[in-house]
Amino acid sequence: MRKLIVAAMLATSGMIASGAMATEVHITTVNPVIDLTISETVETPPDIATFSTGVQTLAPTASAAVRANNVQMASVVARLKTLGIADRDIQTTQINLNQQFDYRDGQPTFKGYQASNMVNAKLRDLRKLGAFLDALAVDGATSFNGPTFGIDDDSRFREATRDKVWASAIARARSLARKAGYNDVRVLRVEETDNQGRYSPMSIVVRASMNVAEKTTPIGPGELSVAVSMSFTFEMVK
Repeated sequence: MRKLIVAAMLATSGMIASGAMATEVHITTVNPVIDLTISETVETPPDIATFSTGVQTLAPTASAAVRANNVQMASVVARLKTLGIADRDIQTTQINLNQQFDYRDGQPTFKGYQASNMVNAKLRDLRKLGAFLDALAVDGATSFNGPTFGIDDDSRFREATRDKVWASAIARARSLARKAGYNDVRVLRVEETDNQGRYSPMSIVVRASMNVAEKTTPIGPGELSVAVSMSFTFEMVK
């Protein structure tokens, strides 16, 4: 006889995390149990790409550097919007202003002030990604990082992956039970690992070039693997 203790967290809308109450469910089993951890994936093409882009400007004074940066960055943001990126998908992530020096023979020579502004942007039409890179270069973007591909709403893919995990777990548990002389299994415990929003490494082919002499920067988004991992405890039954 084995006693299985399952810990659960009970939370209410008015309960803060530090005040959450833990309860234990005691399940007594007569037959041997099987513990399994199963992971499965579902592959799907990404439907969004996020990237960061921005401008750097150098001027003799701080105010001149900031003014020039504002003008150039406004052009870049305007281009993002023209190409279909909504306001909600553009987020300023970094604004810097620093003195710049040249060092020769150990002596610093003041060059001026460098202003920089970076934004993160989310593109929802991946067919436009190559054109975005080229257009941003024309409109004064001096830096680009990305893209990082993702899935805007992965709920149906995650559910499909859960179905694969369940099928694999039941099949394996039944196979093991039959080898041990039992006819079937019943589920005692299920626990899903929290990997929300995490994807397996993707296959990406990017020839990153801001050279506007080319027609369009080639981008290959590849596929993402939506992964789900779950742990099970089964009791073997006659």
